Amino acid sequence: MTRTRKTILIAVGAVLVVVVAGIIWFLTAQGAQQNAEPSPTAPASVPPTPSVFPSPTPGSTDVEPSESEPVEVDIDETATVVEGVTVEVVSMTAFESSSEQPGDLAGPALKVVVRVTNSTDAALDLGGATVNLASGPDQNPAPPLGDTVASGLPATLAAGESADGEYSFSIPVDARSDVGVTVDLLTGEPYAAFRGAAPAS
Repeated sequence: MTRTRKTILIAVGAVLVVVVAGIIWFLTAQGAQQNAEPSPTAPASVPPTPSVFPSPTPGSTDVEPSESEPVEVDIDETATVVEGVTVEVVSMTAFESSSEQPGDLAGPALKVVVRVTNSTDAALDLGGATVNLASGPDQNPAPPLGDTVASGLPATLAAGESADGEYSFSIPVDARSDVGVTVDLLTGEPYAAFRGAAPAS
């Protein structure tokens, strides 16, 4: 082999090496670029907003209306509010109130005594009992008095026992021809409503 031919072969080999190296670099760069590109992410699925909402099931929050009706009697009669439990207006007494307690009105007043009889075989809870007085065709409430003539019913009434409760109210003399006394003894049960005339003096 001549020196010239040997030189040519060396030059061709060097060119081939450069070409192969360039091809390898190009392929490597392309692969890196593809790996760097983020893969597309599928959009999150959002459930559609309902246009019709389900109706709530009735029952748990329903409040049953009270079916209790007052037991209406004349003021000199006895009312039976539940079996074995009766209430009556024993007396109404006119007096002049001189109470100095805040909110009390001095002047003409009535003391109302009611009696409750428990003929059942169990004690009666009267802790929430209320007694009110009203007057006139519209039954306007009479303000209660907190003076010493008022001593209400006991909190508990034993089986087979009776108890009296005294209540006082401020009421003008000319408003006593038509009065109503309401006695509410037991929650959820009928209340007694007495109607009649009260003494003027």
